[in-house]
Amino acid sequence: MQMFPSAPPIILVFSCVHAAYALAVNTSSVLSVSVNTALSTDVTADDPASTCDNLHTCRSLYSIIQTCLATIFACVWVAVHRNIPAPKIETVRRSNPIIKAARWLWSTILDQRQSVIVFTVTLLAPEWVLAWAVRQRLRARTIAKELEEARVEAMEDWKASHSELVNGTSAVAVEDRVGSTGVSGRGSSENLIEKRSSVVDNHSRPAPTEERGALTRAMSVAKLGQPLTNAHGFFAIMGGYHAYDKNGPLNPLSPDEVIKLVRSSKLVPPTRDELSNLSKGDVISKGVAILQTIAFVVQCIARLVKHLPLTNLEVMTLAYTVMTVAMYIAWWDKPLNISCAIRVPGLSSGDKATHEYNWDTIFYYIIGAQDDEADLRYLQRVPTFWAGKAGEEDVWNADIIALLAAMAFGAVHCIAWSYAFPSHTELLMWRVSSIAIAAVPAALLIGLALSRGIDDMGVLVLIGFSFVGAPVYICARTILLVLSFTTLKFKYLPYAVYQNVQWTEFIPHI
Repeated sequence: MQMFPSAPPIILVFSCVHAAYALAVNTSSVLSVSVNTALSTDVTADDPASTCDNLHTCRSLYSIIQTCLATIFACVWVAVHRNIPAPKIETVRRSNPIIKAARWLWSTILDQRQSVIVFTVTLLAPEWVLAWAVRQRLRARTIAKELEEARVEAMEDWKASHSELVNGTSAVAVEDRVGSTGVSGRGSSENLIEKRSSVVDNHSRPAPTEERGALTRAMSVAKLGQPLTNAHGFFAIMGGYHAYDKNGPLNPLSPDEVIKLVRSSKLVPPTRDELSNLSKGDVISKGVAILQTIAFVVQCIARLVKHLPLTNLEVMTLAYTVMTVAMYIAWWDKPLNISCAIRVPGLSSGDKATHEYNWDTIFYYIIGAQDDEADLRYLQRVPTFWAGKAGEEDVWNADIIALLAAMAFGAVHCIAWSYAFPSHTELLMWRVSSIAIAAVPAALLIGLALSRGIDDMGVLVLIGFSFVGAPVYICARTILLVLSFTTLKFKYLPYAVYQNVQWTEFIPHI
């Protein structure tokens, strides 16, 4: 289990915490800004005796920032389930330990490029990443059904061609008696899955015992009686199967190619337990991240109930939890941080194409149609935000869910509508930005709904969003991120911000 799969984000978190600690001063200082009347307690900041230095009833600026950064890390980094990276090609081994260490360090940094890209995009536009996650979820569900149908069809064909050997015994019963050899997905030669079948010749039929043994071994390896689930659909989408030849890796297999291979008994998908072993995350690791998020949300709700204000950083962090819950639901069955794909024999499709990014590509990414631009036959890995070429209806449903979550994400920022800010200008910037990140998704949702019946309307809506809505939204998100940290200047925070919630007040007692 790896809750923190790489070093760079950890370094970022600790550096931010250290910087925040440098901003903190003696909490016994006299505070000069009054608390907002709607959220204030009986003690005001302009009272010279107003201090918060009790370890049991007060919290420090350092602890506030530390909690927020830990929650954001759980929300943005741990919650995102990225696709499988490109296979590593072994190079000439070096005997010099310094060169080996440098090459290992450089390789580790390069391995995290896609993770950093996803982290940055999620930080700036979490609803866009949510739309990608929902598209993957809907597409994985469809692929899982098709894979299961292909598995059943392959099993029935196998049983029909060996009816004399099966003798009415189900594949599950045979498998239970024999056991399993399993399938590994660690990227070595043992991952090369081969079709195991018995060809029966009417003129030279092998002994019944020998043929029954071949059937038993094949059914044991194939696990024909175990159903395929949504996890297998996700695995096919995220680049879980990679074509190889004698020269090395070729290209990732598309979900349709995987389904065809399963139907023809040329590919045996790993079982659900084997996928869990490949995944770097399980119920415990995901549960810890969810508990961290829930604990933060409960604390924020309790502070609002007791009329204790939140910092702007806490408000922004609370907004991220809305997207995190939705991402966890969408990606719950998706394997986490698998680094190697299963090898499948394949034929080369020619030279790898170099994709040139232009304005059309950027436009397709904005509207979530980037899958149409990718041809896996000429790629070394599935694209970073690949969703398996979801259908039009799945794309529409994913956009609706993501836009509704985006509206909730923006609305949460309005909690700080009447909070104390260092200046009136910063207060207006926060209010306008909060309205913008809630209004842009709402306007896009209305435009998409109207475009369902008018073809030309859809084009106008997408053009307007790309050239107006998207820049406004990105600017508003950036402003909110900056203000969340700049407003943490100690002299501007109200006294009640440092007061802890007294949890015993929520417990009935005599």
